[in-house]
Amino acid sequence: MKTKLLFLSISLTCLAAYGQQIPIKSAFIKLNAEKLHARVREWPYPANGITVPNNHPALLWPGTNGKKMILPMESGSSDSASNVISGVTYKVMLSHDKAFKNAVITSDAQRWAMYPLHQALKPGHWYWKYGYSVNNGKWTWSDVYDFVVGQNNTDEKIPPPVDVVLARNEGPHPRLWNMSQIGEKFYRNNLQNPEAKKFIAFAERIMNTPLPSEKPMREIDTTNKTPLEKKLIIERMYHGFGDFVGTPVHNLCIAYQLTNDERFIQDAKKRALIIARMDPDGLATSDDFTSGAVLEALGWFYDAGYAFLNNDEKELIRNVIRIRAKRVYDHLPNRFELHVCDNHVWQITMRNLAIGTVAVVNEVPEAKEWLTYMYEVWSARFPILGTTDGGWHEGNGYFRVNFQSFIYLSQMFGDFSGVDYFQEPWMQNLPYYMLYTYPPNSASTAIGDMWENIPNMNKGQAWFADALTYKINNPYLNWYVSQIKKDNPDFFRGTDVFLLFRLLNYDPSRRLPVLSPATLPKSRIFPDVGVVAMHQDLANASKSLSSYLFSSPFGSSGHGHASQNAFTVNYKGKTIFGGSGYYSNFSDRHNLLYYRTSRAYCTILADSLGQKLGEEGYGWIPRAISGDHIQYALGDASNAYGDIKSEFWLDRFKQINVIPDKENGYGDAGVKLYRRHMLQLDGEYIVLYDELEAAKPVKWTTQFHAPYYKIVAQPTNNANQQNLEVETDLGKVNASVFANSPLKMVVHDQFTEPAVNWAKVTDDEGQIKDFKPQWHAGVTSTPAQKFRFLTLIQVKDGKPEVLQTLTDTNSIIHLKIGQWEIQAQLDGNQPAALQVTNSQVGSLFNYGMLPVNMAGKNYKPEIPGSSMLLEMQQGKVIRKEVVDELPDVAKLDYKSKVN
Repeated sequence: MKTKLLFLSISLTCLAAYGQQIPIKSAFIKLNAEKLHARVREWPYPANGITVPNNHPALLWPGTNGKKMILPMESGSSDSASNVISGVTYKVMLSHDKAFKNAVITSDAQRWAMYPLHQALKPGHWYWKYGYSVNNGKWTWSDVYDFVVGQNNTDEKIPPPVDVVLARNEGPHPRLWNMSQIGEKFYRNNLQNPEAKKFIAFAERIMNTPLPSEKPMREIDTTNKTPLEKKLIIERMYHGFGDFVGTPVHNLCIAYQLTNDERFIQDAKKRALIIARMDPDGLATSDDFTSGAVLEALGWFYDAGYAFLNNDEKELIRNVIRIRAKRVYDHLPNRFELHVCDNHVWQITMRNLAIGTVAVVNEVPEAKEWLTYMYEVWSARFPILGTTDGGWHEGNGYFRVNFQSFIYLSQMFGDFSGVDYFQEPWMQNLPYYMLYTYPPNSASTAIGDMWENIPNMNKGQAWFADALTYKINNPYLNWYVSQIKKDNPDFFRGTDVFLLFRLLNYDPSRRLPVLSPATLPKSRIFPDVGVVAMHQDLANASKSLSSYLFSSPFGSSGHGHASQNAFTVNYKGKTIFGGSGYYSNFSDRHNLLYYRTSRAYCTILADSLGQKLGEEGYGWIPRAISGDHIQYALGDASNAYGDIKSEFWLDRFKQINVIPDKENGYGDAGVKLYRRHMLQLDGEYIVLYDELEAAKPVKWTTQFHAPYYKIVAQPTNNANQQNLEVETDLGKVNASVFANSPLKMVVHDQFTEPAVNWAKVTDDEGQIKDFKPQWHAGVTSTPAQKFRFLTLIQVKDGKPEVLQTLTDTNSIIHLKIGQWEIQAQLDGNQPAALQVTNSQVGSLFNYGMLPVNMAGKNYKPEIPGSSMLLEMQQGKVIRKEVVDELPDVAKLDYKSKVN
């Protein structure tokens, strides 16, 4: 099996994984891969002689159906049981010896396509291969792959083998949260805990609430709805039912463990027995989320209340746990571990399954396999939508759906393994992602599914950040939480889903050092997920300007959108420019024809066509610089355009009888190049410079969306310039777009596909969302094969500065606004060039071959085509120069993918 070619060419010094180097030729990297992340694994890892980042890598490979190595997933839901290939088992062989004759590590036969190592490998070259067998038949072996363990890979604690984990769960009940070992300490440690006392009073009130019954959470009219819409509406009617009936059970179990008061466990028992008798196939508890919540609640009670059950009751609950657990687990091996991210499982149902499994691991024979699989997939794949940068590619709207599982599965698997998963690199960088992309008392990034539900700080983000302070020692995180508590004291007056975590880690002597992010760089890149966050004042984002550039190596997978090279602008904590539309459903007409498409974002259309859906529609962030007065990022969305190839998304269109053709905004316009330079300048300015090229002349459209404010066209006396204003209550917002040929602008307040809240979707407060019109502007060129846009956005608290055109000759425009001068080459047939200068503060950015002079001295780029920032600091010129750098997903597999 050959790993597919990833790069068309790399002609720069590419510091590939851990110091291996390709000679310098140019500043640019051109990616030619169809995708960087596959929806379902298509290539083995690690391979091609890369140096792995630790000394116990997880070995990953494509699944098989017994006939070919790539597992052909059915179009449709990733949760479909039909996608699991039964009867297939795998083995792995690993050795220093390419012939596998000496010192061979061999796995047992297993049902899943992953092998996380639970031992440290010695430094040096390693070889591995995997084989598969169908129905205990002959073994078919893969090619041999190789990787290198570096000399300095002395690593964090290595997760122990699974037999150690199983042995640690052989003790008596209660097993969850290691309670059989720490139960007395837990009880005594929280006797004087004010939060525990408040929670006990809350649990007293739970016992006065009605016992559960199977009825909808809400009534929704299904008249004149399609069969698919009716199905989804019925699911919506029962959405949250499992948590509604299950949460009181585990809250009462916690109250019992805090007090030893049997009233709590007896009331939990009454409720648990009622929900145990609910029909697993009924409307109330048959879908994955509601059934999972019931499974978790029954696991909680079976474990905590084991001594209060007679044999018949134990058998009843065990059987129901087994039925509901199998519904989750039977969909997992040889499928779930292969997915880039099976959202529902990672978000919720794996946590449900884990809690139910641990409760019965010694009483239900299959449960040991369930626990083995979950521990192995956690060891091999966590975190799933980030690598080390702490980011999350789907945006912060849906990121929060994962928070509870992040916290409790990290705690649980840490209890089993002795590994502190909160010390993983991704976890350690997570506070910075939260701080930069979702500052206190401010809007977030306005990207991805359900972003519009979080126009400001929300409770889930606040509670999650607070929970992290119990395990992550970061003074900036502590500052973040302290500011949220100051701005939103009501968030912390009741109980929440992280209460148990706080009780488990309660330390009355805890003191949290706080450090303001004013000491941090103004901008930060998160390359693994393709986000650059730029701030005027990170410590006071709710009073200043923030902007974001997005270009994700994951493409528009899952809850992510086709928003490569899109930008968001926030001012005084509110979104000025950003995404638009509404999350009415994962894949209804409004979602597939507008909300998740490029039409809904501040990015580029080519002949009115947007980017493709799926992992194939990817971008990346090649460059970023953080300076004192200039923040800079470069996004590359050259690979994002074309026909949709993802079978998953094509099936979603088929389900609603829509063809993703040019009439509906999809198709191949022949885009070959789309690199967007974005700068945030002191004085509240943003500059965009777009390099565009297609296989043939196309009309290029740069878009602006103002989800909360009105856009108004402004007059212009230059055919090559268009101006707009956003009417806000925050100050003056103006944007001007320049080109080398005539431009036309359209301003309107309609969606290309109407937004209808047919499913009665609610906001975070439970109120039915009002899908109001929003304002949009599109600035379109005449047909051109190569093209440039220059955009200047001014956001002012007060009178805006006058924009002056100093010169416009030889297609190089020279603008002045405030203290800044901007020069740009607008002729697409000439080499690209952009220069931004502020001589008063001593700051200069240069891209391209325009003459560079600062403080009377001439400068040249060390590498032609680089991006260079010069800033005067204490009488000295500080130089920062960057060229394209690959994200880790490309770095770690570069050798076989480079011409």
